[in-house]
Amino acid sequence: MSEATWRDIGADRADGSWIAVGYTANGAVEAALFDTIGDLWDAHRVTARRIVVDVPIGLCGSRDDDSACCVETDGERSRRCDDLARPVIGPRSSSVFTAPSRPAVRLAAEGAEYSEVNEMNRSHTGKGLTQQAANIAPGIVEVEEFLLDTEATDTVFEGHPEVCFRAFGSTPLSHSKKTAPGVVERLSLLESVPEYTEGSWRTVVQSVADGDVEPAADDVIDALALALTARAPDDAFHHLPSDPPTDAKGLPMEMVYRRAKPFSEA
Repeated sequence: MSEATWRDIGADRADGSWIAVGYTANGAVEAALFDTIGDLWDAHRVTARRIVVDVPIGLCGSRDDDSACCVETDGERSRRCDDLARPVIGPRSSSVFTAPSRPAVRLAAEGAEYSEVNEMNRSHTGKGLTQQAANIAPGIVEVEEFLLDTEATDTVFEGHPEVCFRAFGSTPLSHSKKTAPGVVERLSLLESVPEYTEGSWRTVVQSVADGDVEPAADDVIDALALALTARAPDDAFHHLPSDPPTDAKGLPMEMVYRRAKPFSEA
């Protein structure tokens, strides 16, 4: 990575570290791996305008703590942003899993068995928890503690890569990001974004190719999508929902995306 500092950043957690893609003020794109979100912040805090990360931020807690910020339907509680994201994505809506509750996240991050974490989540939300959601608990805790210890809540936003890709195009995606057609589909959507320049994908891959950790192609593509979302003009940078609630700790329960017109929330 060069010594230039980044203005608009996307970060995807992979294998215990962060693959981050950043755009400098003059539009150059770079990428690097960071051990923690705090390390990323320390490197670019002075110049960062937006950092979009792919982990849930605002969380449902106990029923007594945050009865107003989570949606309750038939005894099950969820974040409204998760509920809104699924119809936005359409056929691939299963890629948006319900964010775990804060008590379940803390338990998972402490190394508890999945069955215990799952039961904890069910007791607070009325829903079970996917293994995938339990696996990302350390990253969720890391970002939450970072945000509660810093003044970064106006800079760091939650983004879901599949929502970001959907927002770049006019129709829902057809293929999984784990497949060759899915990679081609997502690269085509990246190329449709005005700030994406020819060769950006190769530049990003080359930036992280020589390190000790070699991130998967889909993680790099996701980070680039989050960075292009962060780079959106103010009038194209939207929140889902448009008026997000905050959780019991004051953290926003939202996903951000880039689009000329916001998605319908009906």
